[in-house]
Amino acid sequence: MPLLSVAVPVPFLDLLTYRVPDGVPVPPVGARVQVPLGSRIVTGCVVRQGPEGAAGAVVRDIGEVFDSEPFLPQTVVDLCVWVADYYMAGIGDAIGVALPPGARQRRSSFRTRRIVSATADGLELAQRDGVHVEGVRPLGARQRAALNLLASVPGGLTLVAMRERGIGTDTVSRLEARGLAVSRRETDGRDPFARAALPTTPTDPDRRLNAEQEEAFGRLSTLAALREFRVAVLHGVTGSGNTELYVRLAQHVCQEGRRALVLVPEIALTPAAAAQFRAAFGDRVAIQHSGLSDGERHDQWQRIRS
Repeated sequence: MPLLSVAVPVPFLDLLTYRVPDGVPVPPVGARVQVPLGSRIVTGCVVRQGPEGAAGAVVRDIGEVFDSEPFLPQTVVDLCVWVADYYMAGIGDAIGVALPPGARQRRSSFRTRRIVSATADGLELAQRDGVHVEGVRPLGARQRAALNLLASVPGGLTLVAMRERGIGTDTVSRLEARGLAVSRRETDGRDPFARAALPTTPTDPDRRLNAEQEEAFGRLSTLAALREFRVAVLHGVTGSGNTELYVRLAQHVCQEGRRALVLVPEIALTPAAAAQFRAAFGDRVAIQHSGLSDGERHDQWQRIRS
């Protein structure tokens, strides 16, 4: 039977070896698996396909496999292995830092919301203003109001939005029972920008940089084009336009199909920096810091991963 090296959430513990039972597909590196550890069942992460430890040791079978595809990319797993070795930490500790909140549970902690929309029959009936049609019972006043509302919003409305307009779940259920409306579930990602008081930062993509900024941007973009590790120190007092250069450089590398990671030195500076990048990149910006709720950090982690 195939063997796996698995990182488990126990401080200072090295990789442990487990077997994959017959008939169970071999999980890839980066997948989450449940494994026995003493008398407990814990969720670990596959770090290597192959054995770890002394030959002849007792090897137990893995339990449930959470992921058929890597939950953590290979590059992140490799980074965690390096971190554990360099800082003399347990591999499980390093992997744990890389995982989002709730990752050790099988069920995703993504929230969902119910979206209600009118069916083709519902739209047709709404166009007739709910009048009696042969073979179709006339709609009540609430149902007619709900159907007219749904017909005016092609993408549908959340159940919460309908309740705010005085339309209850029972009315929606009656429309669905008659085939005039249909519901679907959509992921409702928690957006930390929605509750943050971000300052308004107008941006002008055509604004010309001054001479010093132009020189700095030229040197920085040249270094970025090398696609190798380089260090540059950008000198400038607060308000002199440093962040504008970071935004321009991020745009430059993103246009080449690459990504940018911006580290802000303290959490108090996050709103201003986030506002400037949000103004330039819109909802392509994801943010992580300790002031977010577990749910927000989970959703932002998933956005970055995808």
